[in-house]
Amino acid sequence: MKMKAINPVRLILFFVTVLFLGGPAFAQQDTLTIEKCIVIALKNNPQLRIAENSYELSASNLTGVRSALFPQISLQSSYAKNGGTFFFGPTARPADYENYAVGFQAQQLVFDFGKTFSRVSATADLKDASLQDLVSAKQNLILNTYLAYFSYLQAERIQKVNLESLLQAKEHLDQAEKFYEVGKKPQFDVLKAKTDEANAKVNLITSQNNLIVSKLQLENVLNTKLGDNFQLKDNLELSKDTVSLDNAMKISYLNRPELIGSKYRVEANKSFVTSAWTANLPTISATGGYTWRGYALNQNFLNSWNVGLSFSLPLFQGFALDAGIDQAKANLNIAEAQYDYSLQTVNLDVQQQYASVKLALAKIDATKSLVQQAEEAFKLAEARYKEEVGSPIEITDAQVTLLNAQMTHIQSLYDYQVAYVRLQKAMGILK
Repeated sequence: MKMKAINPVRLILFFVTVLFLGGPAFAQQDTLTIEKCIVIALKNNPQLRIAENSYELSASNLTGVRSALFPQISLQSSYAKNGGTFFFGPTARPADYENYAVGFQAQQLVFDFGKTFSRVSATADLKDASLQDLVSAKQNLILNTYLAYFSYLQAERIQKVNLESLLQAKEHLDQAEKFYEVGKKPQFDVLKAKTDEANAKVNLITSQNNLIVSKLQLENVLNTKLGDNFQLKDNLELSKDTVSLDNAMKISYLNRPELIGSKYRVEANKSFVTSAWTANLPTISATGGYTWRGYALNQNFLNSWNVGLSFSLPLFQGFALDAGIDQAKANLNIAEAQYDYSLQTVNLDVQQQYASVKLALAKIDATKSLVQQAEEAFKLAEARYKEEVGSPIEITDAQVTLLNAQMTHIQSLYDYQVAYVRLQKAMGILK
């Protein structure tokens, strides 16, 4: 059996591909999946820490507001030294003495017509809204990770296509030079083949630069420097489960964090309106304490205690209470409008991303056929040229058509993956 000779140009380009893109020789630990990238991004990205600390702040605010429901206990102590002339009966004489006092004081809210409970309820809703902000921030980071991941895979595939295109151009140039040397083809064919090769080199350089940029974008999202010996698991052609538009809308109403957070803010502002209105009503508190007093540390201290109720009713605060009610109502109106806007935004987002998924799926099927037809046309043009009945222009046109078809197919794969994760984000279930 006669072995086919190995083209040196193809061999060289194969090693270039391995060195630049990486290949199966890389260790398994250097292969990153999208799941690993998401874990790295959630661990390292500083934007997420902002949302996490905002949530911790809201939790601390809730603790502070709730503290008004518990007894307020304080330890009090005092010391004073007195001196001067004092009257003792009919005579006066200079003297000095010391006062010591130590004791506990306590105060407990008894009833305030729901003012404090309303503030606690509002602050608890704001804490829940802040938690949804954190969920939204995580989903945005996960989405950006997906986009950077797929962008790198797209750039990697495009570079491979351009590398193969350069290989084809070099082979065609080699064929044209051989024909020219034996007088079967004019010099124009050689010049045309050299031009095609130069264009292929420019396209390859551009795609190499795009791959570098895509890597930098991925590193930025992960906030991690990726070494030279890394590769991503290519899942651009991975198909996903589909869902109907009606189900997608229902899922988004239940899970979209922006929508849930807006609901909590509406409820919080309703409670603030209640709290502002009840500020006109009385507040009743219980007070009590125990104190020890003495004039010298070496003497017995005298004890005393007190217990009572305090009643407070605002009569006139310079219209501040009325202004507080108006502000609370205005904030409630804003929160309700923001909820309506969030609902409108979610509806539009889900419908747009759903349409994008359907369009991308249709384009994938169409571009597959386009690539197959372009490959057949290119093979036919090559065969015709080798049989000396074709022209270099046919080769160029077929090669450009094939390259464009391959690029379009890669773009359709990328568009589908991006549209799918955007739909997951629109439904609030991206993980």
